[in-house]
Amino acid sequence: MGLLDRIAMVARSNLNALVTAAEDPEKILEQTIIDMQEDLVQLRQAVAQAMAALKRQEQQYKQAESQVNEWERRA
Repeated sequence: MGLLDRIAMVARSNLNALVTAAEDPEKILEQTIIDMQEDLVQLRQAVAQAMAALKRQEQQYKQAESQVNEWERRA
């Protein structure tokens, strides 16, 4: 192993130690909670849109059914 390889390994080791020391578990958890709350808002919006689409489909079905009944009555 050359001198430059050893110096590079020491530098990587020190850099990894700095990154590990910079991580704050409390901040990571807070950010995770914020992300999950944002996801929850998006999911609630998606559910509301799906429910609105379901209501529209039900109304269209009822209208089509009443038209069928009307045409059957006429026939």
